[in-house]
This record gives sequence, structure tokens and C-alpha cells, in this order.
Amino acid sequence: MDHCDVLIVGAGPVGTTLALELALQGVSFRIIDQSPARSEKSRALVVHPRTQELLDRHGALDKLISRGAIARGAVMNINRKLVARVDLDDLDITDTKYPLPLMVSQAETEKFTEESLAEYGKAVERAYTATSIVQDANGVTATLEKPDGTQTTVRSKYVVGCDGAHSAVRHSAKNLTFDGDAYPQDFILCDARLRNSNVARDRFTICFGDTGLLAFFPISPHADDNDDGLIRLLAAGGRSATQQPSRPADPDSLPQQEQQDGEQTHEPPTLAHFQSLLDSFAPPGSGTVHSPIWLASFRLHHRGVNSYRSGRLFVAGDAAHIHSPAGGLGMNVGIQDAVNLGWKLGTVLKYRDRLTDEAKEALLDSYHAERYPVGRALLQGTDRIFSFTAAASPWVLKVRNTVLPWVVPWLVGMKWIRKRFYAFISGFGTTYSGNGGASVVVGTNTSSSSSSLLKKVRGGDRLPDGKVIELGSGRTGGGYGGGGTSAPDLLEEEERKETSLHRLCRGASWHLLLFSGTGTGDREAVTVEGLTLAGERVLAVVKSECSLHCIFYHVAERPGDGELQQVQPATGENAVASYADPGGRVHGLLGLDNGSAGFVMVRPDGYVSHIGYLSSLHEFVKEWETKVRI
Repeated sequence: MDHCDVLIVGAGPVGTTLALELALQGVSFRIIDQSPARSEKSRALVVHPRTQELLDRHGALDKLISRGAIARGAVMNINRKLVARVDLDDLDITDTKYPLPLMVSQAETEKFTEESLAEYGKAVERAYTATSIVQDANGVTATLEKPDGTQTTVRSKYVVGCDGAHSAVRHSAKNLTFDGDAYPQDFILCDARLRNSNVARDRFTICFGDTGLLAFFPISPHADDNDDGLIRLLAAGGRSATQQPSRPADPDSLPQQEQQDGEQTHEPPTLAHFQSLLDSFAPPGSGTVHSPIWLASFRLHHRGVNSYRSGRLFVAGDAAHIHSPAGGLGMNVGIQDAVNLGWKLGTVLKYRDRLTDEAKEALLDSYHAERYPVGRALLQGTDRIFSFTAAASPWVLKVRNTVLPWVVPWLVGMKWIRKRFYAFISGFGTTYSGNGGASVVVGTNTSSSSSSLLKKVRGGDRLPDGKVIELGSGRTGGGYGGGGTSAPDLLEEEERKETSLHRLCRGASWHLLLFSGTGTGDREAVTVEGLTLAGERVLAVVKSECSLHCIFYHVAERPGDGELQQVQPATGENAVASYADPGGRVHGLLGLDNGSAGFVMVRPDGYVSHIGYLSSLHEFVKEWETKVRI
């Protein structure tokens, strides 16, 4: 019998992301997949900004970006006429390195996660099927079978199902349901190239017609006049848009989603059928479709699990929720499931001797408490969007095509509406702050959650990114607002190293960010000694690894000249990592710009657990000791 801490069943983008998180945490695991090789089908096409941020923690994301195309917005046509052009690059999103969606084949995303996994010395074990999964009070016993009938028994502490809609892990749990239904519409897709086309290659294009819709999604860059670039065409609606011959299709030609749902589908559409749809739905000049690499027909479901945890069994991604492709959110939400669960399993396993059983169970329960509302909101949101835009009913189609030309330009013209919608789509708006205290790793102390001065970021929100500058080791000199040890001097300009909050908060540990405050009004900025003492109070009650970072407000000496005023001297002998916040921009991002010093506790997944002013630090320490306990 083989042993490991965690067995991951399913090695798609969700399973490999979970493997990356466990590798980062340094716990033992095995990841298996029943497929003998990674699929080369494109399947999911969008890596949204928040997912890009999370994947960048494990590898040089530039490699993945180079294999796809950045989407800068969308185009909507109705009855072959332009109705609206939606821009995403004018939304003033400045707190991230990755503000825009990446259009790239899922095959490339999986290749990237497997390459990143190899950097940890780990790999997927292929051609293994989990035929039996049985849990007891102390662990889980799984029987794995190869195609030749050879069986292996694995004993693990936990098993995670990342194995899709027909999850063996979910079926092994006696109390998990997967309620939902199938959409009535048929869908057809074609991954091919377009010749002599004016279809935008840097944005999505959707064309509504009297019998359905046709959408265009760029997959690979359009390099030059001799390279048409790969694009996906997706059609849905009435039978005239998706009508298929009656002969069943080869299952190997179907999208992964359709194979999982097990729907009877028909023979894939022909290239000629897609050309006729393009000529009927798209504006003149949309081109000629050629060189297809994938043609398929399928039907989609919308289903959700009632719990993300059953004892020592967990589910993530399509094993927990399947839904419409509206917004391209499925794979992204699954990857974010994996990131959320990975550090929690890692903490429970790494610090098993330090944590009480109650603390470990509460932390693992927080996976469902945080991710179930996200999955439920996803199902409801995408279902509403999809049911209207991909309707098959003739009267709904007529209403849609009559109303949208009037409504959409008005909505698109209001930036705040676009920003709110994009917060949902991009993942930047995902927060765990509204779970009513169900998660032990989301702060509930009064000072940090309700202060009018701290509403920009709350416990459970994504940590915004902002640039800071590494400070030098310091020199002895006069203090700020009096004597003593204060913020260290900046390095000479040629030695300065610029970094960011997200780069500081990488790795397997928690991160405590301590902010000096801007020292405005009658408030003085806190010294290095004061921040260090505050940090020591927190570290004394944290049982897992936690890194300490001090961030000091610095003012530009003269606007535009690139110089920063040296306002403080010297650190003490036990210096902690210190950084400058030129102009206080990062203080402002976090709502800590009223002059007072503050703290931000950042989880290993890059979400804020607690935030507040240093004056409320004692409340935070008390809550950590009595509720968090990790």
C-alpha cells in the first residue's frame, strides 16, 4: 500500500493548480488522471485577470501570455449591424499587473501548469482510474487501476475530486448531491482560421440574429497578413442555427464538458454549415472560415453540489459546479477553488502537531463556507445571462433583438456599470467578506470591518497590488517628529529595487503588512521600533509561518523628477523587511490614508483576512487567539 497526505483525482487545470499549491506548501501528494495523455483540444479559452494573478505565483506567466491573445473588449452586432463596442482597457484598473483577460487554449493552460509543477519536481501520473474510494475516521483508502487491470492501493489523509461532472470522488461521498438540469439549446463549435476577415482579434465578438447567435473568440495571436490566427466560432439558438444530421458523433470529437455530461449528441457540423452561419449572422467582410482543427456539437448543463466537503473528501471545479459558458468563468472559478483549498490542506498537514483538532476542522470547513457562495452566485449569474442571450424561443429572440439595440449602447456608455460587471467577470470582485462569520480566516472584529475609513478593503477581499521600493539597511541620524529609530533611508537611486505587494506576499506563509501611516494632521507616522513591536505581538500568537513587512510612507521631493525625499534614518539591529510607499499610494489603496498606522494580515492565497489601524491591534490578536487559532 502506498501512502501520501493528499490524493488528487483529475489532472486538468483545477487538479494541477491544486498540486501546485500543495507542492508550494511542501506536503506529500499524488495526482492521477485516467487519460493517457493531456488533451490537445482547446475547450476553455479564457484565463481571467484574477486567475492570472494566482497562477503567476508559481511560474513566469509571460510564457502563457505569449501563447494566447489579450482581449481588450467586445463587439456586439445584431442582424449584421454594429450595435456596441465595449472597451475593457479604459476602466482605470491600476491595482494589478494583469488587468485584461487572456484568450488561450485550455491545452496551453494545462501545459503551463504542468510545466510549473515540474519546477517543484512533481508530475501527473496518467492512465489511472480511481475505482474505489472509501473514507474512515483516520484517512481514505483508494484503489487505482491501470488499463491493463493492474491495481494499486493508496492510503491518504484526504482525497480531492477535480475529476469533472461525473466525479468518482463526489459519487463516493454519501451525502453530496449534484442538482440541476440541462439547457434546452444545442450548441455547435468550430476552431478554425478566418481568411480576409475584419473580425476583431483583440476582443470577443457576438452576433445576434433572428434564429440564434454566432460568437467569435480569438484563441491565438493574429501575427501578420500571412497568419490568420486561430479563432473559435460558437453557435446556439434555434434548430436552423444548430441543426445536425441524426447520426451520433464520435465521443472523442466532443468537448470535455459534453463527454462528462454524457448527453447524446449528433455528428459534428460541417465547415460549410459554419460558413453559412457566418454569412447570415456576421457583418459583411467577416471573411471565409478555413482549416478547422475541431468541429463539435454538444449540450450544456447547470448543476451545483450541496457541499464542497464530505469528511475527508473534497470536490473542486466541475466536480462541484457546471454551468453555461457565459463569461468564460468555469475553469477560472475551478482554479480559484483549488487555490483556496490548497493552502488550507497544507496548513492542516504541515502544522498537525501544533493545531488543535477543532482549529483544523474549522479551517477545512472554511473551504465550503467561502467557495460555495461563489459557485452558487456563478450558477445564478451565468444562467440568467445565458438564458437570455442564447435563447431558442422565437418570441424571446424577437424581443432580445428589438430591445438590445436600444439598451446596450446606453449601458456601455456608463463606465460604472461596465466596471461593476467586469469585477464579476474578472474575479477581482470575488470576496469572502459576506459569509456571516462562517469562515474562521475572515476577520470580523468591529474596528476593521465597519470603520468608515476602512471600506476600500475588508477582511475576505483580494489584496490589491501596488508598487513599493525596497529600503536600505539604514544609517544613524535624526528622527521623524522627534528622536528615535524611524523608517530607514531609501537606497541610492541606481540601487533602488522596485517590487509590489503581490510579489511580497508570495510563498507558502501568511504575510503581515505593517503600515507607518502618512503622519498627516495631528497623527505621527509610527517608527520602525513601533511597527516591529506590533509585529512581534502578532507573531507571538500565530502558529503557522508568517512573514513580516514594514511599509513606510515617503513623499516625492519634487513632482515628476523621480527623486524621493529621504525622510527617515536607520533601522535597529533586528531589522525587518522594509519598503517605501512613494506618495502613499499603497496606503490609499488599502484605505489607510487618514494618517494613522495600520496592519493588513494576508493569507497564503493573496486574500486579506484582517485589516485595521494599529490602535485596534489588540482586538485582532484576541480574535486570532480565540477564533482563528492557526
